[in-house]
Amino acid sequence: MGAGKIFCILGGIVALLGTLFFSFYSIEILPGVYWTGYGIGLFLNFVDIFQSGNILAIVFTILFAIGVISGVLILIGVKSRALAIIGSIFALILGIILFLNVGLTISLGFEIDSTVLYFVENPIVDGILPFDLPLGLNALSLGTVLLVGGGVLGMVGGLIGTS
Repeated sequence: MGAGKIFCILGGIVALLGTLFFSFYSIEILPGVYWTGYGIGLFLNFVDIFQSGNILAIVFTILFAIGVISGVLILIGVKSRALAIIGSIFALILGIILFLNVGLTISLGFEIDSTVLYFVENPIVDGILPFDLPLGLNALSLGTVLLVGGGVLGMVGGLIGTS
């Protein structure tokens, strides 16, 4: 098995772990009350987002959804080099947007700032799924770092080649 395939497998698994089992951020809105944003929360909010009728929010939501499932694209990239690179690009874009907006609190424009909140949903199992491990950089949590790490690993695997 080539090094590119190993990087793609590791990158896909890390990206999927970051999006499905860990939170991207948790914002304290009241003392002891947190809004938790995670990958599955975006899919749970799909109906509300599409009913809003805001075209730009729908476009960002579709791009964010591709970013959330980018781990699957990176895993498929074991067979097709192009899918590993495309999945890595979407993972990196979503991870960097979350890192800049939530971690460093840099405003990227009103639409992006408001669409990042579409990840917020009540936890599936409180305290367990999604697991929230704050990193101390404002509201940023471990899921964002895992998503970026998986994107980097997938990109390295795609650029090295899978043969």
